[in-house]
Amino acid sequence: MKKEKENIYEKLIDFSKLSRGLLLKGLLPYYVLGLLAREKMYGKQIIDRIYQVTAENWKPSPGSVYPLLKKMVRLGLVSEHVDDSSGIPKRVYELKDAGREVYKDMRDEIKPRLERTIKLLTLHLKELDKDL
Repeated sequence: MKKEKENIYEKLIDFSKLSRGLLLKGLLPYYVLGLLAREKMYGKQIIDRIYQVTAENWKPSPGSVYPLLKKMVRLGLVSEHVDDSSGIPKRVYELKDAGREVYKDMRDEIKPRLERTIKLLTLHLKELDKDL
């Protein structure tokens, strides 16, 4: 079962992006699953919430978020339904148990990688502060 989780996980996030400086975009699946672990949401809410939790430093595009949500639905990590109670139909996404497990695995994998990335970036910043 562990191998199967790893395969799904690899389809969601490419950690090589972290080392190429695409840190935030590479973490989009983590942000989306993390937000859905707390509550069900529709796409625009996810985009707006990511903007808030990144202190308004990053607002992912709908062209990144919606295809990812479709992929998560296809992989069985997230369910979707249409809510038209407000008179305007909106797709609402909710994390399934499989998605919750993948999110936990991602957290365990991401933390040491982020720590290494922060250490590396800190070293780069110190280098930039040196006189030429």
